[in-house]
Amino acid sequence: MVKEGKLLHHSLNMGLPHAEFVKRATGPLPDGAWVGTVSKVEGRVAAMTSKHFFGYQMPAPPEVAEVVKREFA
Repeated sequence: MVKEGKLLHHSLNMGLPHAEFVKRATGPLPDGAWVGTVSKVEGRVAAMTSKHFFGYQMPAPPEVAEVVKREFA
């Protein structure tokens, strides 16, 4: 979970659905927060937006991608 340029919460449990992750971490998704899946694709860190929360599954916005890369590269 990323908000205002900071990584707020993360889990290494790949079996945990986004909805359950958010519920356990904060209850409802905080306003302005991003949640999704982070993985490595061809050796590079990639972040995909949660379809559950945002209605689409696309790469994270650039400002979120930078936070994710900084934290997980």
